[in-house]
Amino acid sequence: MGPMNTQKNSFIQAAFLLLALLSATGCHKPEPPEYYGFQDIRVTGTSGNTTTLATTLKLYNPNPFHLTLKKAEMDISVNGQLSGHSVLDSTILIPQRDTFYVPVSLQLNLQSVLNNALAMLLSKKVKITLDGRAHLKKGGFPLSVPFHYETEEDLNSLLPSGF
Repeated sequence: MGPMNTQKNSFIQAAFLLLALLSATGCHKPEPPEYYGFQDIRVTGTSGNTTTLATTLKLYNPNPFHLTLKKAEMDISVNGQLSGHSVLDSTILIPQRDTFYVPVSLQLNLQSVLNNALAMLLSKKVKITLDGRAHLKKGGFPLSVPFHYETEEDLNSLLPSGF
């Protein structure tokens, strides 16, 4: 057997090893992070019918590997009415099977929030829905993962001075 065949066999063995390694580590799309809530809501500006809120989302990565969040976009609905949109365009490292925090700036349409004001005041609860897509990287490979989070929050917990 000549040196050319030995190199060819070594290359084929390395290719099979790489293929086996890739299939063992998984080429599955990662599970989306689990929503654990938000904290520290504050108004950072108002302009016309739009209010800008800043908050921090608390999330959990259920995957057995770390990820890198490159960008995320989401629509925010309050009591079933589309109320705003948010775009996060910064790099955040996400640890494996751990909690992480994402700072978010939300543009809310005051008209849609005011349309729900009476229902919120009577029930003292608000249903918040976040729908969007996270653009992630797993080991250098880009991924796009949709997400949907829905929660019902007590107005007392949302307002700094209580309700």
